[in-house]
Amino acid sequence: MSSFRIAAREIRIGDALEPCRNGAVLVEAGRIVAAGPDATVPRPEGAIAIDLGAATLLPGLIDAHMHTFGMPSTGLGALNTEREPYRALRAAGELRELLHAGFTSARCLGSSVGPDLRRAIDEGHIEGPRLVVAGQFISSTGGTWDAPPLPSSWARGHGAIADGADAIVQAVRERARSGADFIKLGLSKGGTRDRYHAWGDDPFGQVTTYSVEEVRAAVGEAHRNGMLVSAHAIGTAAVNLALDGGVDIIEHGYAIDDATRDRLVDAGKIVVTTISQLYFHRAAYDEFGYPQWERDVYERHWQAMRRDFELGLAAGIPFALGTDLIGRPTHPLASAAKEFELAVEWGMAPDAALRAGTIVAARALGLADETGSVVAGKSADLVAIAADTGDLAALASPVFVMKQGEIVRSAV
Repeated sequence: MSSFRIAAREIRIGDALEPCRNGAVLVEAGRIVAAGPDATVPRPEGAIAIDLGAATLLPGLIDAHMHTFGMPSTGLGALNTEREPYRALRAAGELRELLHAGFTSARCLGSSVGPDLRRAIDEGHIEGPRLVVAGQFISSTGGTWDAPPLPSSWARGHGAIADGADAIVQAVRERARSGADFIKLGLSKGGTRDRYHAWGDDPFGQVTTYSVEEVRAAVGEAHRNGMLVSAHAIGTAAVNLALDGGVDIIEHGYAIDDATRDRLVDAGKIVVTTISQLYFHRAAYDEFGYPQWERDVYERHWQAMRRDFELGLAAGIPFALGTDLIGRPTHPLASAAKEFELAVEWGMAPDAALRAGTIVAARALGLADETGSVVAGKSADLVAIAADTGDLAALASPVFVMKQGEIVRSAV
């Protein structure tokens, strides 16, 4: 593996992403061995010199919530009947695009092919970000991801449903056996008459899917296996259920009351944003002929999500940036940098957004000791943009990407 000495007009170093003007990073054997002002970084003989000029060098970006479904985003109704080899091959192509877009790590929040994709990336068979994967979702009967027209018997036979503490413990053990890195629970859903079952027609009208005893059983078994637990949780009742059950990371986490927001802050729980999912639905309304009822649902969720993001920022909730993107045509993984722009548009300071999409996201992945910041000893996961960090739109067009000390993309 080659050694590199990378210089740039500005480097963001340390877990606080402090600006270092005219800095350099020394990379050896895939890891950062020095970072700081150019004059302080060694120039070992044989190291390949890379001068990024006026670019800004950052830690590799991290998508803390995405999916390796490997399906057209407009055809997810066939997710459980499509052949897995096709899904894995399709997802591999999109993961390559995500890596080349500057995302050196990502967290797959549910897909049966996720563990095999992670393995293929780790073994060097395909290009992609460092993946942390949940494997298959865990849902109750009629829960977040169990709805007609497929019968529950089908989903149960594929390990997607678990009811009762004993069955949930068994499901967690099955995920561990399959190679999952963490557990994904569905804790909220729409009412029995809602048309948008998984997210509910009204974000403030959510129904919880599990008892607190069931959630605690999942968390206890996951932690015994060294796995974090993440929960799809929209609405006050579901977020409180996650907190009462000991869930580690909250996905979405909006449509909540003030007391619940205070609980999140007091517990220091990371909430993963997922603004892009709704943004790209709204952008696709006309081209893909969304019916009016579906547009209305997304607008209600958009307004609730923005309200609680802004309130969460003011209260001090630690947000990690995640997109909930699932692939083309409407939700391309390569557009994941949009989450940074949207977070800033909704009131997050640019530097805070950078931290939310790097070091805080690395905490959500359980990899803060490995990646997420430019620090000696960490993996050489780096991305450079041809602008300063006041313009996060530039993240959509990186000029340099390095993953684990290997150059992925370079326009210099």
